[in-house]
Formats: sequence, C-alpha cells, structure tokens
Amino acid sequence: MIKIKNIIYLLLLVISNNVYSQSSIVNDELYLKYEKEYFKYLENMDTQELQKIDEAEGAFYKMFKDGKALKSFEKNKDQMRWLEKNFSKTKFSTAKEAQVNYSDLFSIKQKQIEQGKVFSELLDELVKKYEPSLIWSTLKSRFEE
Repeated sequence: MIKIKNIIYLLLLVISNNVYSQSSIVNDELYLKYEKEYFKYLENMDTQELQKIDEAEGAFYKMFKDGKALKSFEKNKDQMRWLEKNFSKTKFSTAKEAQVNYSDLFSIKQKQIEQGKVFSELLDELVKKYEPSLIWSTLKSRFEE
C-alpha cells in the first residue's frame, strides 16, 4: 500500500515539475525569440526549393561510380580539388562539369543554412539552459494552439 502511494506521489511530482519547467521556458525571453525566428523560418521556407535541393543533391551523388569514391569525396577537405583530380571516379564528362555541379549544389545548401542561421544560433543558446526534449515539446505544443 505504501509503495503504491509513493509511486503516485512520485508521478505527481514528475508531472508538476514538467508543467512548471515548461511554463518557465514559455516565458523565457530567449525561447520567445527562438520561437519567433523558427516560425518565421517555416513561413519563408519554400517546399519546392527544398525538393529542388533534394533532387539536385540526389542527382549529384548518383554521379559517383561507387560508394568508395563517394566516401573519399565526402571525407576530403578540399572537395573541389578532389573532383579535379578524381573526376574519373565519377560519371561526369569533365572535371569542370563536376566542379560546377558541386558549386551550384553547395551554393543552394549554403543559402538554406543562412536562412535558418538565426534560429539555429538561438537554439544553441537555449540548449545550454533547457533540455532539448523540453524545447521541442514546448514548441510542438505551441504548434497545436
């Protein structure tokens, strides 16, 4: 009987603690900035643009003749130079074609990263104060409102 009572108390404590911590994060100025930037990013995100990035990325990586070449490319610090020296390990007709293709893909991805930079930096700061699961559950609960 006492064990069940203790379990119930513990459960109530955990629930109340979670409710309290979520209410404190909701009023946190840093969280409110993060939430604003996150929703702004979502509003500005173009799904067609994301699909175009996925297709371009898929098309680029399919041009590697095998997985070993792809791994070597990904591990290399200077990927443009790798393409110049090893384009024969790809299905591109010239090294220049491979480099232009990669450069275009890299530019598109950098643009996407830049668009999400503000909310990413805010998230990095938030994670120092709150558990990531609390941040996500709070954000998710605000979606449902």
